[in-house]
Amino acid sequence: MTVSTPAHDLTDAEHAAIAQYLATTAGLVFDSSRRPVLASIVAERVAAMGAADLGAYLARISSPEGADERQRLLDAVTIPETQFFRNPPQMHALRHRILPELMRRALARGRALTIWSAGCSTGEEPYSLAMLALEVADSLQESPEIRIVATDLSTVAVAATKRARYEGRSLQLVSEERAARFFERSGRASVVAPAARGLVVARLHNLVAEAPPFGPGDVDLVVCRNVTIYFAKDTTREVVGRFHSVLAAGGYLMLGHAETLWQLTDDFTLVTLGDAFVYRKDVPAGRLPEPEPEPERPRRPLPVPRVAPPSARRRALSGDELPDPDRANELLGLAREAMAQTRYAEAAKLARLAATASPLEVDAYVLQGKALANAGDDAASVPVLRRAVYLAPHAGHALFALAGALSRCGEHRGAATQYRAAAVALPATDAADLEDLLDGCDVEQLVALCRRLADEAERRAAEAV
Repeated sequence: MTVSTPAHDLTDAEHAAIAQYLATTAGLVFDSSRRPVLASIVAERVAAMGAADLGAYLARISSPEGADERQRLLDAVTIPETQFFRNPPQMHALRHRILPELMRRALARGRALTIWSAGCSTGEEPYSLAMLALEVADSLQESPEIRIVATDLSTVAVAATKRARYEGRSLQLVSEERAARFFERSGRASVVAPAARGLVVARLHNLVAEAPPFGPGDVDLVVCRNVTIYFAKDTTREVVGRFHSVLAAGGYLMLGHAETLWQLTDDFTLVTLGDAFVYRKDVPAGRLPEPEPEPERPRRPLPVPRVAPPSARRRALSGDELPDPDRANELLGLAREAMAQTRYAEAAKLARLAATASPLEVDAYVLQGKALANAGDDAASVPVLRRAVYLAPHAGHALFALAGALSRCGEHRGAATQYRAAAVALPATDAADLEDLLDGCDVEQLVALCRRLADEAERRAAEAV
């Protein structure tokens, strides 16, 4: 198996050999769609090592003397790309539901709140978690110690996490308020401030080949988003089992938005929180201490970040006049912008105005319904989302949103019907409409999630009879 130039295309035998090695070593799956990228990386590494061919290269990195080169290969095939506060619905659920609950429980148990950011990439995720945790701590009369352990397979990613220096696209979802509080400027870059940085410890860790860096029950929250999409099913099952072992009773596992435990394990309970999903490690009734919720301590209001305040936007927000149909797209764009920054009430109003201006605009109803749901008003979101489905019966994203709202309203039979319809419609839905739902995953994983949610909704409906 000779690899001579960076442009070399792997033969079937070569691809099978290197793919098997990466699957065994790190659980990474490289199917035919990723073959050209893998071929380029492998050719570069073989040349750098001066190996005669791929067989010689694999023999070298499989030996104790090849540990450094093995890590270089893993660094090259795991390309990190992420953002601060990626997937706003998940961030909203963490800030307003999950972290407050876990902090109060940690206080009741007399222990630190412990979070594992597994597959942390270049650090945006663990630092986002740290910032959210500090915001929650500010709102409570008493808060526990907070520790966040960030791990990744890539030495490059871990080094970037330790530097905590960011610029460009990774910061685009950071509000002005958070930028002022949690970052310090250093030339063109933004450096995470000590308050958040001090909560995070970054370390190298292989989820597949190494034992978890925690003991049984030590962790309150595991966040592992868009990591298992690169694993085979058996590998994912094994890794999720390890997450279960280190989670405390009532602890949570957060995966990527379209990742699912369907047909993998029944050890977790799926919990829906607005547009977000999370898995809870349950214990027998009566075993889990549930401290009484305490009122949030009032805080001095901080300025709301302003985003591009053109006169058209001011008119849209202040007037009750019928919007001009020509402004529907503009209003919808402003609604998406508000939604991305979790200004849900504003997003719902702008989307409603867009729908008024253009009554056949399906996405206006979808966006309004999702904004209402994320603001906690599922009952109001249902009729809006029904309108979207009426206008576009095969729009997978509309069916998915309606199913979630029905489920949270306790209408489980209706939710099951809509989830099954979504599973059928999603593969044919325009990719642009699914971007927020997929968040880096593929449609088949989202379809599997719909089927799992439909099964769960039918079970709940049967129990309610």
